[in-house]
Amino acid sequence: MGALLAAGAGVWAAAGDGGEPPTAAPADARAGTHTDPLPTGPTGRTGTTTGGTGTTSGRRGGERAPGDARRPGEAEVLFREPAPGAPENGADIPGFWARDGHVVKAVRDKVIAYGDHGERKWTVTLRGAVCAAPESPTGGKVVIAYGGPGKDECGRLALIDLDHGAKLWDRHAPAARAPGADHLGMGLAQSGDLAGLSWYGGSAVIAVGDGRRVPAGALPRGCRVDGFAGGRSLLRAYSCDDDTAGLQRLDTATGQVSWTYPVRGGYKVSNIYSTDPVVVSLADDHHRSGGIVALSDRGKRRSTLDLGERSYQPECGQDLFGTRMGGCRGAAASPDTFYLPTELSPDGGRGPTNEIHAFDLRTGQRKWASKVPGRMLLPLSVRGEDLIAYEQPTEKAAGSVVGVGADGGRPKTLLRLPKATRAAEAGLASASRIYRKGVFYIASDRLAGSGADQAMIMAFRP
Repeated sequence: MGALLAAGAGVWAAAGDGGEPPTAAPADARAGTHTDPLPTGPTGRTGTTTGGTGTTSGRRGGERAPGDARRPGEAEVLFREPAPGAPENGADIPGFWARDGHVVKAVRDKVIAYGDHGERKWTVTLRGAVCAAPESPTGGKVVIAYGGPGKDECGRLALIDLDHGAKLWDRHAPAARAPGADHLGMGLAQSGDLAGLSWYGGSAVIAVGDGRRVPAGALPRGCRVDGFAGGRSLLRAYSCDDDTAGLQRLDTATGQVSWTYPVRGGYKVSNIYSTDPVVVSLADDHHRSGGIVALSDRGKRRSTLDLGERSYQPECGQDLFGTRMGGCRGAAASPDTFYLPTELSPDGGRGPTNEIHAFDLRTGQRKWASKVPGRMLLPLSVRGEDLIAYEQPTEKAAGSVVGVGADGGRPKTLLRLPKATRAAEAGLASASRIYRKGVFYIASDRLAGSGADQAMIMAFRP
């Protein structure tokens, strides 16, 4: 579900647009996602069969490859990996990372690397299903949480080497101090040498190198951790018994507090859109919005965004326990600009349309708005001074990756996805999306119930 920030009414509400859990925001709201200059124009290649698992570039068994129906100007389908079977009620499958020469997906009790054409390169098998994973690895290594023994839903941790397919350590998560808590609603963020864990009734900071608990800097008396966000830095949000709250940056080598930002009375941090630059939203205990605030490198208020009467809809997913602070996607940040999508609205009979608004983080004022009539746009990442965004598919048209220049204007198409995969693309609404070195990946964060025909990963290039 997407989180709807109604600026004029000052309320948060759930919106049913096919939004998501999303990963990936992101810890850094995708501000730190790597992108390179992009090739232009199609290559003319079609799907290529690969060996090992029966997976092909867009083909499974005797199924016709989407690349076979590729039209001029459309992207090539590098591969389409079907989703495995799932319980009747479906299952969450968090965790997706792009590396040089392969991507890595957590799938239930496995972490699997897929090569450029969908071939399996390696598989790490765990003793339970992955239940939490950060967006950002450290030096190609990522801490994941998975189902522990008995009824503990997320009680074990492991460090996975994403480049070599090795499990470097495996241990129990720090004890859940609240009786019966069982690490419910585990949120996990990683930055530098540290990972922050938060769950219903508890939290911990651990060392990435060995998984052992690190004595992080103290909270104010009577306060508890709400959640962490990682990426380029590690942020910790907290709230207190006296109705005060705040945000702290932790030194990613020692765990000590670098700075503390006290949130204004009656509000607390509800989402962390970016950790560098720091951009957060505030809300009270009744989920009424307190706006969006940008902070400086020293934890001082830099600006409050002037949202006006518009309502905004990043993808923040369902977070029943409020422990996944960095879980919003569909927002992006550069050092001086923050990009946020508005909610959908009618557009002169052309169908539901939204806009992307760019805000100056120095002043909080809106710099520009950009839209495509009849389409929904979601920010993905920033390349130089340009925004990279995803134009979602409609009932008749496939999606696209688009770019918006530093001065706004109508988005320019960088990669037009094929119509042959439109239905599968639309079925991946709850997904991580990464645009890297000219290749666009969409990876599902949730498996549909048993019997559903669903793609799990799709990869496209010009």
